[in-house]
Amino acid sequence: MVALSKARPRLIVRGAKGFLYGEERVLDVGEILIVGRSRGVDLSTRASNRLARRADRLDVIRSDAFKSVSRKHAVIRFLHPGLVEVKDLSANGTFLDGRRIDCVAITDLDQRSHVLDLGSQERLVLQIVGAGAGRD
Repeated sequence: MVALSKARPRLIVRGAKGFLYGEERVLDVGEILIVGRSRGVDLSTRASNRLARRADRLDVIRSDAFKSVSRKHAVIRFLHPGLVEVKDLSANGTFLDGRRIDCVAITDLDQRSHVLDLGSQERLVLQIVGAGAGRD
């Protein structure tokens, strides 16, 4: 886990399930994060530590469950402390707190965290920490 200063708000994107479990990215205001299975995205199932440790990783990569996460599945934009935008880029669906989304603006991350599900097995938790956040 990254040690964070409480001086400015940050968006924490933390893997809670699947191959992204235990992975974490920290975004400052104005930054974006692209999530998917391609090695070329910012948070990648294919480049994850959990996949790298598996002896059967080539079989896993070929599986339908693994492919349920698109190469570029979703983009997360930290626009300002009161606004995070999540946009689905996939054919397989992106779900925020259990509801399928196309593009959504999250305005209450200072009050609670949100769950983002990608494909059939990946789960991320979004949380704001830092100045003015409700959950430091």
